Amino acid sequence: MKRSIDGTVYRAAARLEEEAPQFRSAAVQVARPPSLAQRGNIGGVGLDRVPGDYVGAASAAASAAVRPSPFEEPKDDIRKLLAAEDSKPAAAVAAGAAAAAPSAESNWAIDGGSTSLRSVPTYYPLEKSSRCVSLGGRGVEDITARISDCCRIMSVHAEYEGGGDVPGTAYLRTSEHVEIQLQLWQGTAPRHPDGCVIVEAQRRRGDAVTFHKYSRNLLDAATGAFDPANYVSLEDREAEYCQKAEHMRDSLKKSSASSSAPSASAPSEHENALLALEIAASLLKKDRMDARQLGMESLCLLTDPTRTGVETALIASRVVLTGSTQDESQDDDGDDCDGTDQWGIREAILALVQFGRLGDDGGFEQDVDSDDDSCAGCSGGGVPPDEQRHNDLLHNLALAVLANALDVLETHGARLCEAGSESPSSVADAFLSDSREMMERDLLKTLLGKLGDAQVKPHDATLSAKCLRSLCEASKDARRRARDLKAKQIVQTALEVGQRTHVKLEKESQKVIHTLAKAEEETPSSSGGDQ
Repeated sequence: MKRSIDGTVYRAAARLEEEAPQFRSAAVQVARPPSLAQRGNIGGVGLDRVPGDYVGAASAAASAAVRPSPFEEPKDDIRKLLAAEDSKPAAAVAAGAAAAAPSAESNWAIDGGSTSLRSVPTYYPLEKSSRCVSLGGRGVEDITARISDCCRIMSVHAEYEGGGDVPGTAYLRTSEHVEIQLQLWQGTAPRHPDGCVIVEAQRRRGDAVTFHKYSRNLLDAATGAFDPANYVSLEDREAEYCQKAEHMRDSLKKSSASSSAPSASAPSEHENALLALEIAASLLKKDRMDARQLGMESLCLLTDPTRTGVETALIASRVVLTGSTQDESQDDDGDDCDGTDQWGIREAILALVQFGRLGDDGGFEQDVDSDDDSCAGCSGGGVPPDEQRHNDLLHNLALAVLANALDVLETHGARLCEAGSESPSSVADAFLSDSREMMERDLLKTLLGKLGDAQVKPHDATLSAKCLRSLCEASKDARRRARDLKAKQIVQTALEVGQRTHVKLEKESQKVIHTLAKAEEETPSSSGGDQ
């Protein structure tokens, strides 16, 4: 019985050996599954070999000269695709090159050119979000210039590595807190065609859908197919669609209110907004990182009129700026105002903006030295890296909430202060005064400090510029204080950074400079009138 089993196993092994596909490598015979052997080109990056194919390269070259390899066809297919890509109509190529023309000065320089790039390791699987770009007789500098200019147009903060241990590496961070690592590899035969560069994008942190949106544009820029004009027009169309949707929503609300009486069981938008704010406040008071982040993200949505509607944004913005849902002269209604005073949302926002962290109860940490004028969000001694990264994220979200609330004050100031004795100017002045009393630190000085660090944290600087412009538009005291702090010189430095690396920072800095220029024009006339 044992002898018959051994004979059966031997015959099965011999049959499998006969059916196994043969390989170019004579040193090691590796059985490759037929399904994988038939796939050839995977994902458009030329993964037509398995690790066993590269063992014994010298033997592989000798055996290839004797007999043709059954795996030559996928490599030829890849080269045909690249040749077809290079043989596009001249008009289309010229149009794509003109649309994706890089800026005059590239931010990414690689020492030694494409020869200094690392080859793809043998056992390293490339991401699907990768492209094989043919150099076509040009240098890798053309690819890096297009990628860096794409990062500038999309306002992505990038740190580039041109040499050292990891040449051709870029660490990217978007305004949506998505972290991307971009890697350039040198394409080598037989796995990839000669004279090409593989551009690979890896998501390290953040939302996957947002990552694919950015990675698609980055890979298109590497091949020269990115259209900056189309990208900018798409963002403008999205803003226009949001405005049209808001107008349609208001018209539908008015028509439904006039046609039928409101249901007593259905909660109103005001009640829903108060409930959402209460939930966000309870999340901020928790000691868990994910709960606090969820609370801040909820406040970002509640203060954005394009996401939640104008009425909800008005209520949330008033809570952020004044700590109450209504004017102080309307305290007779009772419960709403008292409830919102106990939420502590404004205190949490100010603590994060001014000091970059929250206390254990979600409020202001009393152990912070008020005499220290260092910028908000700086890492303190003994803070673990994960906790510091979380504090930086909350600090950025708090700046976004404050920027949204001040933008609502500027855009819908009449509705925010309607039926009350307040005005947008008085709300802004009171907010600055309360901030100084609660935090013992000047808010304008903090915002200007973030603008001074635009080279390191351009996303925070962009939001700080938005807050500064809205405050200076609404308050004469803010304009006077900004002039005393030499804000124009600081914003000019941020503008230069934005012109090189960050389009959104450039635009917001220009708006702040325009506002400060108007304030300087008003100063002589007002002083002359006083005399």
